[in-house]
Amino acid sequence: MRTILTFSTLHQVLAAEKALRNNEATKTSVRPTPTPPGLGSAICGMSLEILEKESQPKVIECLNQSALNPAGVHEIQN
Repeated sequence: MRTILTFSTLHQVLAAEKALRNNEATKTSVRPTPTPPGLGSAICGMSLEILEKESQPKVIECLNQSALNPAGVHEIQN
């Protein structure tokens, strides 16, 4: 199971990745990844994948505090 965070623009993806990498609790929790097909047409072609399932609450909290809310949080099969 993969957890994918989608955003509307590449700028938002990069800003979210930077915010998470600069936060001690979440700096190794995500990586950029191409957006899997079928998640929607109004989102960017790049997303962030949460690498550590248990860090998801910290990741979402950090993004909320940074005003970088993802457009979607998707659980997909590998």
